[in-house]
Amino acid sequence: MGLFGKKGDPEKELAKALASRGVQGRATVVSMRGTGNERDGVAKEIEFVLDLEVPDQGTERVTTSQYMNRFTLHKLAPGEPARVLYDREDPAKLLVEGHARYRTDVVGGDIVVIEVEDVR
Repeated sequence: MGLFGKKGDPEKELAKALASRGVQGRATVVSMRGTGNERDGVAKEIEFVLDLEVPDQGTERVTTSQYMNRFTLHKLAPGEPARVLYDREDPAKLLVEGHARYRTDVVGGDIVVIEVEDVR
């Protein structure tokens, strides 16, 4: 069964499908660049080249583009680890959730970046 239907926004469809049946994973950022596209003045489209760690299959190089705000982009750079959600049947279909060491949260009405210790 594929991830996408014939109608709707492919990015939203991917996010919905991965939220329900995607696999949490880890990738290393090989490269990243802005495409020049922007959404609502807050999210920039970023093209990522990632080395995705797939259990029992090794590493797969994946290229993907998605819109990200400055909080989810925090500290992502070549050589850094990224949290991802990917399709177990087609690992090239994935979403970058952010840096593996940082999370964003709302504290006192402000969005803050929190360092966590779950980097493996």
